[in-house]
Amino acid sequence: MSFDRVTTLYAAFRQQCQRRRSRRRLAQLDPHLLDDIGISRATAEREARKPFWK
Repeated sequence: MSFDRVTTLYAAFRQQCQRRRSRRRLAQLDPHLLDDIGISRATAEREARKPFWK
């Protein structure tokens, strides 16, 4: 496997981890913070339930 391929796979893995963390944090935000950023609780929960590859 070439170095470029390994680098690409590692970058994709890191991006998936970041998405998972961001979605988890979004789901934990208080209602007033969700209001501040213009997202409903339902939207936050729907986003948090997405699989890591989406």
